[in-house]
Amino acid sequence: MSTHTTAPLSPASKLTARSRPRGERIRKAASWGSIALALATTYVCFGSSPAGTKAALGSFPPLLIMTVRGCVAGSVLTIWALLTGAQRPTLRRLVCSFLVGTLILALGAGMGTVGQQTVASGVVGVLSAMMPLITACLGYLLFREKPARQALIGLIIGFAGIGLLLRPGSNLDLFGVALVIAAQLFWALGAVLAPRLRLPEDPRLAAGLELLGGSCVLLIASLTWGEIRGLNLDAISRPSWLGLGWLIITAVGGFTAYGFLAKRVSPSISTTFAYVNPVMAVGLGWLLFNEPLTMRMMMATAVVVFGVFLIVSAAGTEPERRPLTSGHGHARPQQR
Repeated sequence: MSTHTTAPLSPASKLTARSRPRGERIRKAASWGSIALALATTYVCFGSSPAGTKAALGSFPPLLIMTVRGCVAGSVLTIWALLTGAQRPTLRRLVCSFLVGTLILALGAGMGTVGQQTVASGVVGVLSAMMPLITACLGYLLFREKPARQALIGLIIGFAGIGLLLRPGSNLDLFGVALVIAAQLFWALGAVLAPRLRLPEDPRLAAGLELLGGSCVLLIASLTWGEIRGLNLDAISRPSWLGLGWLIITAVGGFTAYGFLAKRVSPSISTTFAYVNPVMAVGLGWLLFNEPLTMRMMMATAVVVFGVFLIVSAAGTEPERRPLTSGHGHARPQQR
């Protein structure tokens, strides 16, 4: 009868066995640390955009602001993606990126910036929360994507909050508000169409090409409007330069951080910026520009945020069907 004996572990093997759980814990902690950092980046970058735009509008014309932002940030994202292995886009993907960029940047951000000339940045931040609301409506009207019951409740609550903000006596510039709302409509349309178009797989490349395409359209509009002809660089204030620079930084940082999150966490986490943005925009408008912070503004913000929260966190929500930012969540929706 033979006996089977197990060879004792060597000191190195014992050390490896003991250190493996610790190494896994360290990697897991580092992963969650990266996720927390990416979340904070999306909050800061997307939530501070209205404030950065208001600062830039002090000296720069509106369409030129978005032209420079899209051109510089789009170039950085595109070159970065191509240098790190992203597949070169085909002509079809370039055309699709141009179309989405026209809707999201040119007609969306461009029109919204024109409207923000007469609308407080905090109000713009609250109105920007309409984009998920409008996206849900367009998804149903155009493609019969029926939202979950919780999302329907969120729609009602969200639009009620917008109504509270815009009710008679709000003393808001109606033309400026109309432009901001129209901008959200075009942005939402781009978000709904993006999953059905052939866009680059790499989110940085998709976002970069969309920004470049939209900035080309904005440049033509800016030249036609005569913005560049009347621009005097010597008269540009320091806050306006800082605002423009911040908008470029937030475009690169925000899209990169959201692309990181979209691959690693659930949409209920990665899209939380959608209801953090209004709060940040209102707070920064009050803190940096002394914008009035009334009780009605705070109530409207709370109602809108709650409505958007219900939509974003609704069971069965598919981020690839309703991307909330340019360049991400563009996978083709599956047929059911």
